[in-house]
Amino acid sequence: MTTPSLEVSELGISINGRTLVDGVSFTVGSGERVCLLGESGSGKSLTANAVLGRLPANAVTTGSIRVSGIEVLGVPTGRRADQARVAMVFQDSAVALNPLVRLGEQIVEPLRRHRGLSRPDAQAAAVDLATSVGLPDPEQIVDRYSGELSGGQRQRICIALALACRTRLLIADEPTSALDVVTQHRVLEVLRRYTAGSRSPALLFITHDVAAASALCGEGIVMKDGAVVEHGPMPSICADPAHPYTRGLVRAAQAATISPAATQLDAGLPPRADDAAQRADGVAVHRDQPPFYAIDQVSRAYRAPRSRLLGRAEMRTALAPTSLSIRAGERVGIVGVSGSGKTTLLRLMLALERSDTGTITCDGAPVAPAGARRLRWYRRKVQYVPQDPASSLDPLMTVENLVREPLVRLGVPGDHVEMVREALSSVQLDEGFLRRRVGELSGGQAQRLAIARAVATRPDVLLADEPVSGLDLPMREQIIAVLREVCATRGTGIVVVSHDLSVIASLCDRTLVMSAGEVVEDRPTAQLLADPHHPRTRELLDAVPALPVMAEAAPAAR
Repeated sequence: MTTPSLEVSELGISINGRTLVDGVSFTVGSGERVCLLGESGSGKSLTANAVLGRLPANAVTTGSIRVSGIEVLGVPTGRRADQARVAMVFQDSAVALNPLVRLGEQIVEPLRRHRGLSRPDAQAAAVDLATSVGLPDPEQIVDRYSGELSGGQRQRICIALALACRTRLLIADEPTSALDVVTQHRVLEVLRRYTAGSRSPALLFITHDVAAASALCGEGIVMKDGAVVEHGPMPSICADPAHPYTRGLVRAAQAATISPAATQLDAGLPPRADDAAQRADGVAVHRDQPPFYAIDQVSRAYRAPRSRLLGRAEMRTALAPTSLSIRAGERVGIVGVSGSGKTTLLRLMLALERSDTGTITCDGAPVAPAGARRLRWYRRKVQYVPQDPASSLDPLMTVENLVREPLVRLGVPGDHVEMVREALSSVQLDEGFLRRRVGELSGGQAQRLAIARAVATRPDVLLADEPVSGLDLPMREQIIAVLREVCATRGTGIVVVSHDLSVIASLCDRTLVMSAGEVVEDRPTAQLLADPHHPRTRELLDAVPALPVMAEAAPAAR
């Protein structure tokens, strides 16, 4: 009988007297792909860290973890036998890779250490590994630094590094959560191709994304509050989950697909042949009114890194000359894969960079980078919702002071105490949060705080950059609902930049699709979903994961 790649038996983990993982048991057999599913804080990543030997020094553990039949619980990584090695693909490839060492050298190191190859052989094997994970021009890529690659390319380098270790077990912790849907699909294909074969490692896939887990893994383990609440084949978990918590995860995953949003838009949006387009929440956006944003032939190019020390620097176009207009109260989505130019356009709209050509006007006044005092009028009209509030908000300030700060800096008249409470109430945070700091908030609460800070000044438009990409699915649903409510009750327009069409479909009435720095489609969202014209739009739609609708949820989805 073949020894399982991983056996976890009655694993318990406590830190500072608090039990975080309690009695977890599961097996990853040789040649299997198994996923750990759960929301943030469910204990899945802590369980993986125990397998990797990366628990904090004050962690107290019980139970057993055996890798290839060898007990490893409590054994540091450097002291484990070669047969008990575990390879890892981390969530943040930018942090996992050394930015000062060429990628080829990073792959050569495990090849020489774990396979005993000579340097020439290891260098040739590094190129072969880069080729096998689907990287273009592998000979050139292995000679570059991680900062010169896209997120998807970096993640595939991380997979190549893990395969170089030649282990029986590969752990992938949220490897696709920060990627656009097209790149996510490609990374999942690489993982499927190079795991769970007779000569390939077994895979423990850690994620909150039920659709990604369903596409990749045959077996699922659902965790909640540090315990396993359901364990079985992924088709059964998706189609007929037994535990209420699992049902909530599957509902959230189904809501994150295109189908519910497309059905709702199709049923709720009337034809747009008249002079006023009726938004889904009943707010009319008049086509004959002057645009709030007027963007005329704006472009931006950046100097590319030199390929040689004395080589000639080249300019790379991030945004081709682009023109568009956005009216007050409109809800507009800008969607595209990584490198399509959507974030560059947003930065120009935020007056964080100066365009190479063209002009941007807001409410008839020109917008360009300037000192804080000269842009005060603009910051009153337009506010920003960041992708990662934990890194953009001052951790030393209380929630009350964070929301009050833009009111003071921008000189907004009125009762600031009442305005702070009103902003927090609009995102469903009560007065009990006023004295807390960012470090005391969950990911969803921190994102709500960022929205409250943005709407406190009562702006005309919110500019949101991937506002839900770092959240698990239930939190994502909540934040989308908060943004919809804020826009509907305050009449605020919103421009959402995202790589995920399902997010855009849930929030926006109009969608711009970008590719290679150009806007390739600009149409009402309902029409775009029903009849995509451009190949890039069809590719984005095809990459959105699909899930079977649970029997009890079927009527709600119609």
